[in-house]
Amino acid sequence: MSAEPAPGAPVDAVCPLCGVAVPVTVNRCESCGMTLEGIGNRPGPFTRRTIWWWAAGLLVIYLVALVIVATVHD
Repeated sequence: MSAEPAPGAPVDAVCPLCGVAVPVTVNRCESCGMTLEGIGNRPGPFTRRTIWWWAAGLLVIYLVALVIVATVHD
């Protein structure tokens, strides 16, 4: 794999790990493999909706564990 972007490819960021110029169209640095989500004009890895779903799922797991602990007597 080439570490340099193709000629004429738009470059909007530099990899913060290795310093290689990264084209707009990729989500990982082709040189070191670092994820570039949330860097430059790229969208972040999580949307607000995704974060709420994760929080709701963790709350459900917590509540189920709490019910199990509350109902088990030694």
